[in-house]
Amino acid sequence: MLAPLSWLKEFVDITLTSGELGEKLTEIGLGVERITRVDNDTIFEFEITPNRPDLLSIIGIAREIAAIEGKRIKSKSYEIKVSHATTLPIKLNPNYKLFHRWTGISIANVSIKPSPQFIKDRLIKIGLRPINNVIDITNYVMFELGVPLHAFDYDEIKGHEMTVDLAKGGEKFTSVDEKSYHLPKDAIIIKDNERLIDLAGIKGGLNSGVSGKTKNVFLHVTIANPMLIRRASIALSLRSDASAIYERGTNKGGTIDTLKRAATLIQEHADGKIASHLFDLKNQEFKPWKLALRISRLNQIIGIKIDEKKIIDILDSLNLNPHVVLSKQSASKDLILIECTIPTYRNDLKIEEDLIEEVARLYGYNNFPKTMPVGEIPTKRVPYFKDFNMEENAKSILTASGFSEIYTYSLVGEDDLKSFNIKSENCIRVDNPVSREFEYLRPTLKTNLLKALRLNMPNFKNINLFELGKVYIGKHLDNVKEQYFLAGITNVKNYFEVKGTIEQLLEDLGVKLDPTKYIEVLDEGIFFELNFSEILPLVSLNKKFKPLPKYPPIIEDMAIVANASVKTDEIIKEIKNQNSLIVNVSLLDSFEESRTFHVVYQDPQKNLTTAEVSKIREKIINNLREKFKVTLKE
Repeated sequence: MLAPLSWLKEFVDITLTSGELGEKLTEIGLGVERITRVDNDTIFEFEITPNRPDLLSIIGIAREIAAIEGKRIKSKSYEIKVSHATTLPIKLNPNYKLFHRWTGISIANVSIKPSPQFIKDRLIKIGLRPINNVIDITNYVMFELGVPLHAFDYDEIKGHEMTVDLAKGGEKFTSVDEKSYHLPKDAIIIKDNERLIDLAGIKGGLNSGVSGKTKNVFLHVTIANPMLIRRASIALSLRSDASAIYERGTNKGGTIDTLKRAATLIQEHADGKIASHLFDLKNQEFKPWKLALRISRLNQIIGIKIDEKKIIDILDSLNLNPHVVLSKQSASKDLILIECTIPTYRNDLKIEEDLIEEVARLYGYNNFPKTMPVGEIPTKRVPYFKDFNMEENAKSILTASGFSEIYTYSLVGEDDLKSFNIKSENCIRVDNPVSREFEYLRPTLKTNLLKALRLNMPNFKNINLFELGKVYIGKHLDNVKEQYFLAGITNVKNYFEVKGTIEQLLEDLGVKLDPTKYIEVLDEGIFFELNFSEILPLVSLNKKFKPLPKYPPIIEDMAIVANASVKTDEIIKEIKNQNSLIVNVSLLDSFEESRTFHVVYQDPQKNLTTAEVSKIREKIINNLREKFKVTLKE
């Protein structure tokens, strides 16, 4: 929404500078995207939220500025001399499910010519192209007051009768900009006695539009069903300034003022004469409504106490006509009820919390005292908790280890189950399978991963695949367990590399489990599978993050000869237990009884010296000789 400052000043006296005004408006929720200078004028570009269609107008934005400045909108009355002589009669056939309100008037003897300069200038500044005085006036008033309206060439309305209806679907429609469309079903249309003449709320028809030959016009303002307008707009990929307002909800109480404003301008700048009575068709009254606000509730919601007078001043600045209807003193607190009268242009104010938001935003969120959030970090997961970050972390580790993620079908065939000695009667069968290959809910990821490996082997030498997906454990739907499994297969990596990948995964999740029980050596490679659903509850929420060490490590390789009965894990534990400065020990290589270990020494407080490391190494060797009878390999 573009709004020239000169136009805004017609409705409110503005004392703030453009920069100050932009900041203030953004603070209260009317986001200012850009402020530019054009022809000695300042143009504000606003981002309007869907719940505030009233701000798609100059007067709507001016009301917000008036509330900021503590001023009143300059009241304007739009009066026309309505003729009792029906020299241009017209019959309107309404449908109140489609048009909630239909307001119109006929104007005779218009002179189609260029618009006055001030209208052309303002339309150009808000991004519109001037066409002629009558069309420009309808656009001008729509943006000024926020209610769409349309002018028809009265003499092109066959039979001088208009009927609102729904499109059956497929009707051809040519808009005023000479583009043709085939209408979707249930688009709101207007027909005369012979043809379709208007795609209501979106685009006028070429066959009834105002042109240079127009002498008489029928001007109307409608309140159209917003849901139907939006559906038709999306179906046609056709969005207009009018439809953008309609689909958000139009001011149902503003049709007469809008019509009078446009008719007045047509009289002044197109020499028109009123030629009918004013139509205002509706099956209900659209009046302001009452809404109450409890100050105790407001203070509870926003967390601070605002003075009663301040609250009333804020509501009054928004033209909500507040007044206290109940004030009861009690021992604990005051119960004060403020009743407001909500104007019809504020469709967003329906419940008490809406009024609380109005007070809070005008009071200024930046004026709220700064407080730290309170609460406790949870140590237990809530029921049905699903942490997608854990999944992404697992996938990242496997991807970094050279695996590629695949997605396979959740259904497998009976032959797949037999190949792994799984009895089909222990699995859930689909009643109407698309084929025998997709007959059972899979109880494991193994079958599909192995098939994927075999499928890719003729074309690729190195294959590393993994999948994180659901498996279904149980015989019947009423007791089936739907769980996530993480599985992978490789024809490249050896047992120790796969074990290391799983160790890294479990370590990152903070889970202490033996990785070897998840690995299986197959004829075609190495396979692993973990029940991810069972692992997730074991994931630690109390991770401690250590800063990167300031001082560099000393790294050395230690080769020893030990009996084959001595487990590598026992040697690693023994080395680590010798000193707290040993931060990591890993097996680098092994051949027969010879094993080489990678030892990392590091002090978080200072640089280690060679002499300090030598003492630790000597202690390591002595303990290994004494406990495992190892010898140091030179």
